[in-house]
Amino acid sequence: MSSPTPRRSPFGAIESAQPPPHEGQLFERPFLTHVNLRLDSADSEALAAIQQMLGVQLPLTPNTTAASQGLLAIWLGPDEWLLLAAQDYSEALASDLQAALTGHVASIVDISSGQTVIRLSGPSALDVLARGCALDLHPSVFPPGACAQTMLARAQTLLIAVDLTPTFDIIVRRSFAPYVAAWLKDSARQFGLHFPTTATPGTTLA
Repeated sequence: MSSPTPRRSPFGAIESAQPPPHEGQLFERPFLTHVNLRLDSADSEALAAIQQMLGVQLPLTPNTTAASQGLLAIWLGPDEWLLLAAQDYSEALASDLQAALTGHVASIVDISSGQTVIRLSGPSALDVLARGCALDLHPSVFPPGACAQTMLARAQTLLIAVDLTPTFDIIVRRSFAPYVAAWLKDSARQFGLHFPTTATPGTTLA
């Protein structure tokens, strides 16, 4: 009997090896759980059931996120959220959501295999992103916890401000991940950042 084929991340990991002041990090956060949730935001009973199950209230303010232990709820629209959680949790999360929302009109879709997360961090992160994104991502208008669906280098992405380093998580469709990673590496060179690509366990380079 043949052995199971190992999972492959879209492009592996990319790490910085540069000293200050040109330090930074660019790497993939592979195999996280991505579950798309849609329900009526006016359904207070459904929202309460989700909060009890997840330990976090779904964000109702546009372009915001809410976090609990090991889970991030990301606002995508008035009736749509992305739930981002730990690796290999998608089946259990989807099942728990279905149980919690029994009797309510809702859509729960596991999209974990269709997208991935790229993390960009460092003092020049804003400059790098500004080369391909029209949004103002300065923390005065895009503070930690903010999110936005936008184009980055002509690729559809979901940007999340993580901290004031600044650090950003870039959620992108799997098929676009190698292109976005390559674009970020090339853009970073304009600011003295260099991210040599190395393979890590559980990933293969595209």
